[in-house]
Amino acid sequence: MTILGIDTSTAIGSVGLLVDQELIAEHSLDVTQAHSSRLMPAINTILAWGDLNIKDIDALAVATGPGSFTGVRIAVATAKSICYAIKKPILAISTLEAIAYNLRYANQLICPILDARRDQVYTAIFQGGENLIRRTEDLCVPLAEILNRLDDISDSPVVFVGNGLHRYGEDIRRRLNKPVLVIPTFNVPRGANIAYLGTERFQSGNVDDYFSITPNYVRLGDP
Repeated sequence: MTILGIDTSTAIGSVGLLVDQELIAEHSLDVTQAHSSRLMPAINTILAWGDLNIKDIDALAVATGPGSFTGVRIAVATAKSICYAIKKPILAISTLEAIAYNLRYANQLICPILDARRDQVYTAIFQGGENLIRRTEDLCVPLAEILNRLDDISDSPVVFVGNGLHRYGEDIRRRLNKPVLVIPTFNVPRGANIAYLGTERFQSGNVDDYFSITPNYVRLGDP
């Protein structure tokens, strides 16, 4: 089984390729403004490293947000075009879930934080351990709201991750009434994570329709 995962929802985009659940190759893109011109060359490079062509994949997993509006649109449009052309399944993956997946074996609450501007964050709560379990939907809320939810859920320590920590890390440490671990080194969703999560969905038969799949902007009123 060959799964391609793509993400351009944050400044560090990524493409990952799995064959039989083993990572064959991964390629990062480091400039948001250039995602539109670099994504297809990166996909072609990854496939070449795996000695494959695009028709060899069994499905394509794509990060649908939340994140950069432009970046999410680029990845979703690219994924839809590819899957329509080669008639292969498409799998929509939450950017926040893919970030939390970096720390999936931590037996703690995991809270990815992305800066949504307007004094809000994109966020969700997951429980790590043997499996990554979602505790909330994807949200766009003021930081105080997600911290209050975390206080209400349990007294367990919380691991925070995501590029929003550059702005909000100190506020989190100061305001949350429980042990906090802020990890700034696993901030990106990674194409490999998108592919791994896509593999899980593909194996369960939970695939999406490339005609109806849309970006997940989360915030009401956004384009």
